[in-house]
Formats: sequence, structure tokens, C-alpha cells
Amino acid sequence: MTTEARLRIVRCHPSRLDALVAFVAAHNGAPEHHIGYFGLSADDVRQSILMLNLRYDRGFRLALRGNHLVGVLGVDFDREIGRAWLYGPLVIDADWAAVADALYDAARQGIPAGIVEQQLFIDAANQNGGQFAARHGFHEHGAWAIYGITPQRMDALPAAAAEPWDAAYADQLAALHDELFPGSNYTLSYMLSELAKGGILWLLTDNGRLAGYFFGRAEPESGEAYVDLLGVAADYRRQGLGRQLVLAGLSALRPMPGLRQVSLSVAAGNEAAMNLYDALGFIKERDMVAWQKRDE
Repeated sequence: MTTEARLRIVRCHPSRLDALVAFVAAHNGAPEHHIGYFGLSADDVRQSILMLNLRYDRGFRLALRGNHLVGVLGVDFDREIGRAWLYGPLVIDADWAAVADALYDAARQGIPAGIVEQQLFIDAANQNGGQFAARHGFHEHGAWAIYGITPQRMDALPAAAAEPWDAAYADQLAALHDELFPGSNYTLSYMLSELAKGGILWLLTDNGRLAGYFFGRAEPESGEAYVDLLGVAADYRRQGLGRQLVLAGLSALRPMPGLRQVSLSVAAGNEAAMNLYDALGFIKERDMVAWQKRDE
């Protein structure tokens, strides 16, 4: 192997940010390479990288052969919940496994003590990614379907109302959220922090009882918005409250300037939720697999 072809793993210096964004945008759309969290367009990718808790020049590693970029992997983490996320490995190289392993060896050095769990979210067709995860001690942690709806389809939906966030329901929301989504990335404190940035937290209540909630976010910089959480208490299901909350949430997200799509993920096998989103005009885009690794 020539010196020029030797593999080098380097931090993503700010001068290489554009190359990182271009590389991910060029390859992440293909199912066999797709990594969740990144987005697809260059604007989506850049916004995702710049919003991380850990700055990209500390959290991302690049794989170079000579001056040719052949792979990327980044890490981010949340100390509050003790969890880290892998943004990659996304590799275009004949020696995929060796490049991916070298990236991981370098990038995980940035994961601090106290982080006890790592997660990876990849397309079900990303066989290299699945083999990488299994090789490094990750275990499958559920399958998910990704859905999206365009503004044009949203315009055909009826309006619906819900109640704005009321701190009087904080304890009930925390309890219902923990019951429905144990171990979720989205804590109540995170949801409340996002309200100041344009996040949406709608409630449905019944004589002082919390019946359901909706949490969504808009990202005007990328033209994307997200339905992150939809929860209905067991006693209130099969009454149309989920549909009402989604419609109210979409109505609140629709006015975002430059909106291109609202996306969401739903656990595979959750037929009730899938039927709801199908009926509202969402289109299924991808099948994804979550992988998880816990430090014992």
C-alpha cells in the first residue's frame, strides 16, 4: 500500500466541515448506507451536526486515504440520561469494516465517564452497519418505520384543537411519559426547554386528568418539522384523541416558513399508530433498526 493510500483518522477541523456535510449528503440517502439522525439534504445534515451537544470538531472523526474522505463517524451524548448516540459509521471504502472500526476506536474516546449506554439508528438495509453493531457488542433494540407528510397533504386535513402546555399537569405528564416511553431520549425537561425555541407541547385533559399529549418541533433552518411524541393514557384510548392531538400538532407546525415535510417514527408492529398515520396522509419512507449497547 502506498503512503498516499494509508488510512488516517483525524478530528473534523472546522476547515473540513463542508467536506463532512457534502460526504454525508451524497451517501446518506441510499438505504444501504443510511444512518439515522443526520437527515438527507446538505442543509439537513449541516443543521443536525451544528445542533449537537458535543461540538463537531470534538465529536466527529474523519477517515482519509491520502486527501480523499472515505468515512465519517460522530458521537453525541446527554449526561442527564447517561446516553450517547453514534452518527455513523458512514463509510465508502473497499475495506468497510476496517475503516468503520478505526473510526469507532477514535470517536468513542470522546464519550465521557458516566455515559452507560450507546445507541445507533440505521436503515434496515444497511447490512454493514448491522454487522458493525453486532461486532462491537450492540444488540437490536427495536424496529421503527419512518413516515413523512408534505404541506400539500397537510392542507387537506381538518383542523383540530388541543390545550397549550399547563405546568399544573407536569407531574401527570412525567408519569404518563415514563409509562409510555420508558428510557426515552425526550425527558420532560428537554420538552420544556424546546418550548422556548418554538417547540409545541399540546395536552388533552378531562376534569383535571391528563388524557394525552403531543410534542413536536420545527427546524426552520432545514425546512423540517417533527412529531416526536404522541401519547394517550390507557383509559382514553379508542376515542379519537390520538387523531385529535396529531391534527392539532400539525396545524401548529404548518405555518413554519419554508416547511418541506413533517416526519415521525413509529415502532414496527404498532398497527394502531400506523393505521392512524396512513389515514392522515403520511407516507412510509424507511424501515429502521435501533441498536443499543450498555456498559455493565
